[in-house]
Amino acid sequence: MKLDPDDEFFIPEIDFSNVEWRPNPFARKPGEKTEICIDGAVGYSLRLIPSNKILARFESTLEAWPVIIDTIESGRSPRTLSLDWNGRDGRSGSVSAGPRLEGFARINNGEPHRYPSPPPRSSQKQVAEGAA
Repeated sequence: MKLDPDDEFFIPEIDFSNVEWRPNPFARKPGEKTEICIDGAVGYSLRLIPSNKILARFESTLEAWPVIIDTIESGRSPRTLSLDWNGRDGRSGSVSAGPRLEGFARINNGEPHRYPSPPPRSSQKQVAEGAA
């Protein structure tokens, strides 16, 4: 039973057999670095957990990513690190901490994702040989 196109509940038929895959225009290129900007932040600091000792200070997160990766690769556990933003008025907050911080640093520094997405599948129907 088809509904009248003037009816408010009319749902048109959609043909999914001719769907084409388009790349994401906002996707980062391989090796492209990404900066995280927090509104009101004038700097960022790498802090040691739980002692709160400041290991390094940065003007942008682009400077922080390689230092975070080097710190972890030199033997420091990611669980003991926190990247904080620092405001002009003395306020601060956490950008990320722990193992998640390591993942952010690696991806935003241009490294490939650890678990890449599978390649897109073709939308074309496949017919088994000899079945036609």
